[in-house]
Amino acid sequence: MPAFELIGLAILWSIGLLAVIQTINSRGAIRTAISGIITVILLLMACFFSYLKFEGYGSFVSPMLSPTSIIAANISANEAEFNKRTSDSTQNPMSSISNDVGMSKNALNSPERYISSAEKIADEALSLVKEIEKFKALPNDIDEPSRETAESKALALRNATAKVNSKAAALFHPKSVSELHSKLVSATEGLRLAGYALHAYTTLENAADKQAQFEQSKRQAAAAAESISAYKSELGKLLKN
Repeated sequence: MPAFELIGLAILWSIGLLAVIQTINSRGAIRTAISGIITVILLLMACFFSYLKFEGYGSFVSPMLSPTSIIAANISANEAEFNKRTSDSTQNPMSSISNDVGMSKNALNSPERYISSAEKIADEALSLVKEIEKFKALPNDIDEPSRETAESKALALRNATAKVNSKAAALFHPKSVSELHSKLVSATEGLRLAGYALHAYTTLENAADKQAQFEQSKRQAAAAAESISAYKSELGKLLKN
């Protein structure tokens, strides 16, 4: 309760006590009667407002609206909600957990899920093969800005081939397709080496070394394309089965 409300009640009760003292000290029947009536009225007012302050106006209108009743009702409601939640959480918790784990495990081990992800990786790898195949040999008298442009493009291809190889190696696969999946990893590893050789080609100065790296890049890219195409063919057969 705020301090000013307590002060107001204290003043009201003080006035009531003063009225009692005045009634006791009054002389004459009329004065005593009037003082007594006023004193009773003041004491009744003090009691009434004290009740309102401590119990609340709601309790005066309806006992159900008193702070005590409201607090008790809230406690009962909270206890009922807590008991309900406790009851729900204790009803077969292990079976629910087992079902969730089983569904997650089945989803991860699903061949369909693996095929969908593997096809995307294979298509991305074949797209990079085409980019390497389109990369043309640099002229011997190429100017430095053009060489740097070619080197930047080769570096981007090297990074992209390394990334697709990492995707293949990290792809979760069921045990039933482990042998098939190893072919995808091997093919993308060859593609990664092709990207590495192509980038090296753009950075070398010795003509013989450059030519060797360029030819190696093309050769490895072609081999990767052949392996990936064969892998996709086997993957399609797996989907049909």
